[in-house]
Amino acid sequence: MTLRLITAILLLASASLPASGSDLPDRARQIMDAAAVTYSTSFQWHCSRTTWSKAVDNPLIMGGLWAAYGFAPAYSVMRTDGVLEVRDPTGLAGTISTFRRRSGERIYVCDGRLDHWAVPFFNEGEAVFVLSDEAVGDSTRGKVEVYVRAASGIGNTVLELGEAILRKHIENRVRLNLQDAGKIVETIESSPATSAAMLRGPLAERFETVFAP
Repeated sequence: MTLRLITAILLLASASLPASGSDLPDRARQIMDAAAVTYSTSFQWHCSRTTWSKAVDNPLIMGGLWAAYGFAPAYSVMRTDGVLEVRDPTGLAGTISTFRRRSGERIYVCDGRLDHWAVPFFNEGEAVFVLSDEAVGDSTRGKVEVYVRAASGIGNTVLELGEAILRKHIENRVRLNLQDAGKIVETIESSPATSAAMLRGPLAERFETVFAP
């Protein structure tokens, strides 16, 4: 669950989701303080901060381009009542809510569940994701911080015992998916017509509106 939730948030985190209620900051802090696994990494994409912001503000466009490129894992992405719902073919289902948006920083809370007989201890979990960015010349530098805890004490114990191994897997998956997401955003920056041609219907129309010169 952890790897796929991290991948999902990196691809689909959206500042356009409305901020949730005032109880979320306390809940987010609780998750961060009790996290069984934490991870952070930095990256830099060759795109303007404007393109970066438009991309993360429009997760459905990013999801459509992810599918058009054939990147894996494959995701089903929907927005319902201001909450982003993400599913993948392995049985992962998660909801992502924004509770803080300000210049250079976005914070998200994710509730996930995994219906898979081979993963008995990680059926449900919570995560907080902090996504920050800054302009560096003609590029954008980003940082992702991840805080994850399982819904049960047993699950958290297993996470803690396997943290070193899990962290290595997370690092590998995040690195690969950042490369793929970076390719999407950098192509939008350098050749928006190429990206637009990969979309159809309402997504193509939305792309033209969002990324119009």
